[in-house]
Amino acid sequence: MPDATSSPDARSVGERIERLLDASAADGPLAQQRAEELVRVVADLYGRGLERMLEIAYDAGALDDAVLDALADDDLVASLLVVHGLHPYSVEQRVARALERVRPYAGSHGGDIQLVEVTEDGVARLQMLGSCDGCASSSATLDNAVRHAIEAAAPEVV
Repeated sequence: MPDATSSPDARSVGERIERLLDASAADGPLAQQRAEELVRVVADLYGRGLERMLEIAYDAGALDDAVLDALADDDLVASLLVVHGLHPYSVEQRVARALERVRPYAGSHGGDIQLVEVTEDGVARLQMLGSCDGCASSSATLDNAVRHAIEAAAPEVV
């Protein structure tokens, strides 16, 4: 099986798709519409394929908590599941799991992070606890780590 780390990351693939769609606009509105429709049709096909794979795994009894956790913890797979509305965890659960990944870093600076809520309009409200020891930039570094973790786990959160 190919190694996922040897292929371009999802962000760079998305950027490449955007550049190709932009380039198709140079050939006129009809070419751009067809290119955009092609992307939608292919994305729908892959989404249906992912959904069917999950159904087959579930029907075979292979889609247990350990497998769901492994899928949710894989950045590429998780991002595809989010795009297609198939992620096994709610937005709140994904944000909480993202915070668990950065909690050791916060703890190493004398702090902690708690999820207060994710509002209906997609705002994650967090509570920063404790204090950061060390350099003044540690709080900015922690803020960036938290933002990056949440954006990766729940891109719909603002």
